[in-house]
Amino acid sequence: MIYLYLYLGIGVSALALIYGVHRLTSKDDSETIYDVIEAVNPDRRKHSYRILNNIIVPALAAVAVVLIWPVIFYMWVRELLSKKYDFAAEEEREFAVGRSHLQERLSLQEIEVRETVYDPLGAAPDLPFGHLNAAWLRFLDGLEDGDELWTFTAKWQTTWGLKEVRGGYVLVRNDNPGNYFLTEWKQLPEEDETRARMTGLA
Repeated sequence: MIYLYLYLGIGVSALALIYGVHRLTSKDDSETIYDVIEAVNPDRRKHSYRILNNIIVPALAAVAVVLIWPVIFYMWVRELLSKKYDFAAEEEREFAVGRSHLQERLSLQEIEVRETVYDPLGAAPDLPFGHLNAAWLRFLDGLEDGDELWTFTAKWQTTWGLKEVRGGYVLVRNDNPGNYFLTEWKQLPEEDETRARMTGLA
């Protein structure tokens, strides 16, 4: 018998929780909406209709929650897990360079001459990309005969809706962009976003 009381006690707690959440998240209908509903359905003014919908139906729903709270809890957990997995899948979406982002084909020598840092104070090494030269060399490890190097500029929207512009160099193999080396990564303000759309970056 104690297990029955425990079961029903948990059901009552679940009912109180659901009711509290509903009260906090729901908004009262405005008088205008209420008048429209009454005009569409005149039966709402009858006492029998109000007793049925305002007392009997909520009471039956409350009893159902108390009796079948494990089913409701299972459905709630399942919904939370599905949202979590959807969010994780969205987070896993990675930036990739597309063909439409390609700007100019350059040779390796042209890129390294263009990107060599000449610092008169000697704070940065006189190498392609300066302190990032090691990262550049790792990028070149994937270069094979027949591959092409292109500059690219791409507009990107993050998971959180932020608009960015990313640019750099990308390895193109068999007309397909692959690994890339970023040299530009900045958030795009709203006014710049409009300008980018007008100039064809969007």
